[in-house]
Amino acid sequence: MLKKLLFPLLAAFILAGCASNNTTLDIQPKIQLPQQDPSLMGVTISVNGADQRSDQALAKVNRDGQLITLTPSRDLRFLLQEVLEKQMTSRGYMIGPSGAVDLQIVVNGLYADVTQGNVRYSITTKADISIIATAKNGNKQVKNYRQTYSVEGAFTATNEKITNAVNSTLSDVIADMAQDTSVHNFIKQNAR
Repeated sequence: MLKKLLFPLLAAFILAGCASNNTTLDIQPKIQLPQQDPSLMGVTISVNGADQRSDQALAKVNRDGQLITLTPSRDLRFLLQEVLEKQMTSRGYMIGPSGAVDLQIVVNGLYADVTQGNVRYSITTKADISIIATAKNGNKQVKNYRQTYSVEGAFTATNEKITNAVNSTLSDVIADMAQDTSVHNFIKQNAR
């Protein structure tokens, strides 16, 4: 009888130990889409992504005397490329391999600086994203989007709290991209 109770209990403790050591942050920012531009008639653009960060970590946290490196659940380059494609499609563009204008979304920086004491933690997340628009006529434009987000709280900075901070920062950048019309105007002027 004791073995029947002890084995499942031991397995539950082992699984609980594994779950707390997760080093992946589930990055899922809110995607805001811009208004459609009815004046666009069949303009095709190409979109690709790049990650220029020297370190792929989103955060490094000291837990129980060990430095834990936290990484994103998916490749940020492809995540932001997908976001930009959705935003440009929402505006009325078609996405294809050889467009009138090539857009590249570049992750220059995305990092959560986490500090913890005995009773408090603080998380400061910084994002630096660029959109490089290159027209077939040789004209080029670089638009930068930067956001900083800070949060403090009691006790420890859990993975969930760090994830929320990163998602909030990226959501703000994506909202800025949706509201900004400079890349859209560049494409309209150079897609002829």
